[in-house]
Amino acid sequence: MTINYKTSFNEIGCDYGGLTGKSAEDFGKGKPFITYLNVYQNQIITGYNFDYVEIRDRENQNKVRKGDLLFTLSSETPEEAGYSAVYMGDAKELYLNSFCFGIHIPESEMVYPPYMGYLTSTSYFRRKIIPYAQGSTRFNLHKPSLMSMKFSLPAKENQIKIFNTLQLIAKKISTEQEILSNFTQQRNYLLTKLFI
Repeated sequence: MTINYKTSFNEIGCDYGGLTGKSAEDFGKGKPFITYLNVYQNQIITGYNFDYVEIRDRENQNKVRKGDLLFTLSSETPEEAGYSAVYMGDAKELYLNSFCFGIHIPESEMVYPPYMGYLTSTSYFRRKIIPYAQGSTRFNLHKPSLMSMKFSLPAKENQIKIFNTLQLIAKKISTEQEILSNFTQQRNYLLTKLFI
């Protein structure tokens, strides 16, 4: 029997903000942080495309943990606000840029956190998020509304199956893109030799 749960982010996790109180001089050295672009372009983040920021002793900044769901907060259009990714890396000390926020979702009998990266990227979920983007020239996601928004979750065993299947498909796509790139390079090389 398939069970779907109705829940909200407030019920399954707790939110936190990105970096605060930073100036331009603080960037380019120090500890790794996840960039806005990394969240915007990926569904799963492991350990790449990090930038660096100086974190001083006794400075109070939120750390990203494995399984955290990350959202972009603002964009130039409402359709581009609220893009999301789940962090699945193993960094001991990792931070989040100030234009995003995170939700720590502990694994439980109801939730498999890695699945959330795919769920929140579906067109169904994106349509639910867009109304919470407010503004005129720059659109900002209304975080309290997103946190209380109700959505359905399949049973945890189905979340795991769906995640594993989508991961295999993503790896297959990546392999095929690499093969295509290699064939394109080979073709271009052979074409240059035609005119020698």
